[in-house]
Amino acid sequence: MHYEFLKRYRIGIGYSYELMSMGTYHSISYQDKISGFRPAKPTGFMNKYFVMLGGSFYRLGDYLFTGDLNIGGYSPGTNFNKSLIKKGIYGNIGVTVEKDFSEYLRGFIRPSFEMKGYTLSVDDKSIKHHLNAVYINIGVTYSLPSLPRCYNKNCHAQINHAHGDREYRSRMHKIWKWQNPNYGQNNPELIRYKGKNKRKLNPY
Repeated sequence: MHYEFLKRYRIGIGYSYELMSMGTYHSISYQDKISGFRPAKPTGFMNKYFVMLGGSFYRLGDYLFTGDLNIGGYSPGTNFNKSLIKKGIYGNIGVTVEKDFSEYLRGFIRPSFEMKGYTLSVDDKSIKHHLNAVYINIGVTYSLPSLPRCYNKNCHAQINHAHGDREYRSRMHKIWKWQNPNYGQNNPELIRYKGKNKRKLNPY
């Protein structure tokens, strides 16, 4: 969940719950003397909570490119002995590519690189472990409208408009179709120019 301002910058918070699977651990030093180790329970669920900062830097048609950074903490699952590890914060940096489906609905793909790790305490010794990862996230986002939907079911205005002293958004805007809130696009061609009418010399 994030807030966009100045039509460019973003700030928000997030939470994720993900499945984590660990492979075989290999020592960086003394590899010829220390063999690899595979945990008895290699899979578990990890909780992550973070603050997000971002800024859009390029637009190509319907595609918007935004660089963003997630910083926060994490809690590994039951496949870790939490009494023996000391965690720090983690950082995730990536680029989000969004495509506008409508005024409020967007699809996105986000490749990113994440840096995190922990220190394992064994027999009064500390061993550092890295849990860096590459992610490719795919999904959709929905923006909450700034104006309430028009209450009048018989209102066919396609633009943001007023009833009395209050402004409303159109009831005609479809969630899957782009609309410009300043002028309607549901019917860009008048009915008198469609179908059989377009063959008439005088459509009026």
